Amino acid sequence: MRLPDEFLDAIRMSNDIVSVMSSYVNTKRTGRDYVCSCPFHSEKTPSCHIYSESQSFYCFGCGAGGDVITFIRLIERLDYLESVKFLAQRAGLSMPEDSYNDSGANKRVRLLEMNREAARYFRDVLLSPEGKEGMDYLIGRQLTPNTIRKYGLGFAPEGWHNLQYYLRQKGYTDDEMEEGALLARNNNSRYDKFRRRVMFPIIDRRGNVIAFGGRTLEKDAPAKYLNSDETLVFQKRDNLFSLNFAKNTKEKCFILCEGYMDVIALNQAGFDNAVATLGTAITPSQANLMKRYVSEAVISYDSDSAGQKATVKAINLLGEAGVLARVLKIPDAKDPDEYIKKFGAESFRQLLSATETALDYEYGKLKSGIDLSVPSGKSEFLKKAIPFLAEIRSDTERTVYTSETARLSGEQSSVIAALVKDKMKYNRYSDRRAEEKKLISGAVKRDPINPDAAAFPAEEKAERGIIAFLFHSPDRLSGVEAKLSDEDFPTEFNRRLYIFIKNRIKSGESLDISAIGGEFSAEEVGRIIGICRQGDMLPYSVGRLEEYIGVLLKHKEAKNSKSAAEMTDEELLQRVEEMKKKRQSKG
Repeated sequence: MRLPDEFLDAIRMSNDIVSVMSSYVNTKRTGRDYVCSCPFHSEKTPSCHIYSESQSFYCFGCGAGGDVITFIRLIERLDYLESVKFLAQRAGLSMPEDSYNDSGANKRVRLLEMNREAARYFRDVLLSPEGKEGMDYLIGRQLTPNTIRKYGLGFAPEGWHNLQYYLRQKGYTDDEMEEGALLARNNNSRYDKFRRRVMFPIIDRRGNVIAFGGRTLEKDAPAKYLNSDETLVFQKRDNLFSLNFAKNTKEKCFILCEGYMDVIALNQAGFDNAVATLGTAITPSQANLMKRYVSEAVISYDSDSAGQKATVKAINLLGEAGVLARVLKIPDAKDPDEYIKKFGAESFRQLLSATETALDYEYGKLKSGIDLSVPSGKSEFLKKAIPFLAEIRSDTERTVYTSETARLSGEQSSVIAALVKDKMKYNRYSDRRAEEKKLISGAVKRDPINPDAAAFPAEEKAERGIIAFLFHSPDRLSGVEAKLSDEDFPTEFNRRLYIFIKNRIKSGESLDISAIGGEFSAEEVGRIIGICRQGDMLPYSVGRLEEYIGVLLKHKEAKNSKSAAEMTDEELLQRVEEMKKKRQSKG
């Protein structure tokens, strides 16, 4: 059932969008509105705008947009009604009992309960004779019984249907198990996804078991770790392993590790602020998630080439999220677990206190392997240093490293500063061009929201113009309806949106974003906001509206001029239906 407009208004009034978004991202005031780096894609310069007056946001980089409900849908990965409930609880409002359809919420609860039951099963197997192999592995890694219990570690025994039969007895169906990524499928056969693996439950910050990681005990297995596929309750890019513990730390930073065992070993040694990404490089969502709890992060990745590449990516994403990144160098050990076993927890704590900043780390790599005592070495160093300095956002830090570069190269600081300024100017121009090309090529190649747009570029633009016009001037609907029918909108998405707008206007209902969110996906809401923003760039004149209508009428005329032999089956059926309607109207 549809939520009352009055209730949605109360939700928006009680959850100021600037306040809500500021709890997830760093916002900066610009005039009446705010800007921030978009939390939904990686970017160097803020392109997400927050409009206080309309209580909406729109990212000109990726097209995400909407009201505060849409933002929560995207950032918390909830459906529409769950997002409304989330904001209602935040504001202390009660949901309308007769309007809240909780079927989606019930499915999420059921999956979470099933995951909890699966975690119990894996734990019980680990503690049984059948789990001896898994327990031997964990003891061999020097984990204590308390740590094993704290993290709810378990073991998936060898066999194809152990968990499947267990969960059936608990009342869960095979469809639910497959939907929850506990079963895999081979043609028509379904079987346990995890077999002969030490199991690591992945727990969200609310304490729910949302997924699993499994470490194989097969020596020649192609993949050492196997992680759950994404489900209704689990999106790996939005979660961190052990965040349920780290969120309560008294430390000012998180230790970002590569794997489960690193995190668990650190936690056992007294470092409750360790977290890890989930089988993937750090994402913008994870960086923004960390920002909610700490202002700094120590990156503890392997020193091999893959680890260094991941370190650079983490530095960039954490910086964009407003988290100060530091880099941990671990001497005489391959990872924190091995270092603590060799030298102890206190020695590791001293390592943490001596971590270098991300800039120091990157700057040190510039000098590596270069002989600064010869002119060719200094020249090579400057070629690397200028682009590096141009990427530093802080004026103060850029000045410090510019002075250091001058000292090492023997060049004047003023000369280097001028070169850096030119490079920064060029970078801004290149970034704008790259973003424009990306948006243009993306729109031409594939439009996932309105795939028909590629076939009807002129008509799709006219459709958007009419839609934006009706948002701005609903009183013009009668003029549009007098000349166009629903079928005259050739793209399916815009046609659906036009019909929605038309019905809302005719029923006297509002066209605010909250009402739209109940009928369209979060991604579609972003597109709708973009249509309105683009429409605002031109004057809302009657002449412009007539031009848009004319484009669609011209398309209609061209379509109707085709002979039956030239028509597709769909067009022929549509022509027959149109002729029927005309005869009925005359009769």
